[in-house]
Amino acid sequence: MNRKASLGLGLAGCLLLTGCFDVEQSLVLQKDLSGKAGFSMKVNLEPMVTMMLMMQRSMEGKEGEPTAAEIEQAKKDFLANAKKTESQPDPEKQKAELAKSLPPGVKLLDSNFQDQGLKMLAAFTLGFDDIHKLKQVKLSEPKPAEVQQGPPAPENPFDTPFGDLEITEQGNTILLTTKAKNPLEEQKQEMGGEGQVSPEMEKQLEDAFKGLRIAWKIEAPFPVLEHNAHRKEGNTLIWEYTLDSLKTMDPKKAAEGIRVKYKKG
Repeated sequence: MNRKASLGLGLAGCLLLTGCFDVEQSLVLQKDLSGKAGFSMKVNLEPMVTMMLMMQRSMEGKEGEPTAAEIEQAKKDFLANAKKTESQPDPEKQKAELAKSLPPGVKLLDSNFQDQGLKMLAAFTLGFDDIHKLKQVKLSEPKPAEVQQGPPAPENPFDTPFGDLEITEQGNTILLTTKAKNPLEEQKQEMGGEGQVSPEMEKQLEDAFKGLRIAWKIEAPFPVLEHNAHRKEGNTLIWEYTLDSLKTMDPKKAAEGIRVKYKKG
């Protein structure tokens, strides 16, 4: 089980994709569509460890909730196994690898990678000369086929954090759209999709993702013609999603994603 994301990036080492995610992305645009982009991901893997323990107990025929002592032991075992199978990441090396991987016109301004056992943080700020280049930012590299072991790991839904960003300039308007990532739904798709996940497993997944938070913040110097943000603070539009809001979101709203239209000038 590969606990760390490849390219180090601390990128929240999203092993099974399950865990308490808190992800925030941001854009600060200039009139020429240059600017800064921010990304931060906090992951707490404690819910995932508990989920794995419950699955193990179920396979062993045990009923009821695990005890506090069992959960504590499962955490210790998980961390002990991780130390045996993984080398400790070097934050400076991770920073250098990230800077090297960026496309021309995009540079690393700041970064912060922390591994605190079952809790991890990855955060960075990028400067870009053209917003369109952000789509090329990728946070890991595929392993050569000859060094891969076992079946392919689930994809990290934040591997290309700005990959869904679309900017359309038409006349004197700029339309910016992107998707609101839903790690829970992506995990269900990895497990077979709609109707293939048992009610018991679905409950366990929701328990693992119960602290989910996904946020987008966009600041621009243009007049806003229309938007679907949840709130506005000054020139900053803010979208914020939780597990409950993603579960109950109208399909039309989900398909619409994050959307704002500006007037140039």
